[in-house]
Amino acid sequence: MLKRILKYLLIGIAACYIVFAFIVVPNIPDNSRCKGVLISVTNDKNGNLTNGYIMEMLQTSGIDPSKKEMDSISCRQIEELLKRITLIKECQVYKGTTGFINVDIECRTPILQVYEMNGQSYYIDANGDSIIGIMKALHLPIANGYITKEMRKKELKEIANTIYNDPFWLAQIEQIHFDKKGGIILVPRVGNHIIEFGTADNATEKLSKLYTFYSKGLNTIGWDKYEKLNIEFNDKVIGTKRNK
Repeated sequence: MLKRILKYLLIGIAACYIVFAFIVVPNIPDNSRCKGVLISVTNDKNGNLTNGYIMEMLQTSGIDPSKKEMDSISCRQIEELLKRITLIKECQVYKGTTGFINVDIECRTPILQVYEMNGQSYYIDANGDSIIGIMKALHLPIANGYITKEMRKKELKEIANTIYNDPFWLAQIEQIHFDKKGGIILVPRVGNHIIEFGTADNATEKLSKLYTFYSKGLNTIGWDKYEKLNIEFNDKVIGTKRNK
């Protein structure tokens, strides 16, 4: 009797194994090979960093992980490659549980476009670091003139952040020009005048003073009355009237 029970038990186990082998096993995801790349990009307001561009970069460099053995894929190698893109602030690459390689990217925010005397052009972020490879035009103020790397990380960064963080000045200032002595001239979008700014020191206070003059002065007497407005000195705005 006991032998018969063991016999039927073994037959049942064998039947379950057959069912498992032919029905369950084929439906278990095969994560041994990479099924593809899942890319997530944040803070890219103008869509400069597309998934297609990232995949093309991986393919050109020969490290596209698609269809490769998961154990052979180096996430660090992919991260190091993508971090060469100056628009990228942070990049994390990791293997997902469903057989995909996940690429999470956070972009830096351009706040100003720079044109150096040698013809080189790039954007800078809030830290004054350069960003190259921007394909789509950004509606930001431009800076030109005698700009050195040291100025970019100090004076230019200071005034660029001041303008970018104020919606009025971001819309009003079109150009920031540095002369040979480090003096700054601002060119506005509205009003047929230039703004002699002096150095980047006390940028917020200077622009606040100019805003008051705009509101209480130019709105009354007209925006084209002056040829120059000098706000280099903290306590006043000096206007040079246009010759009639």
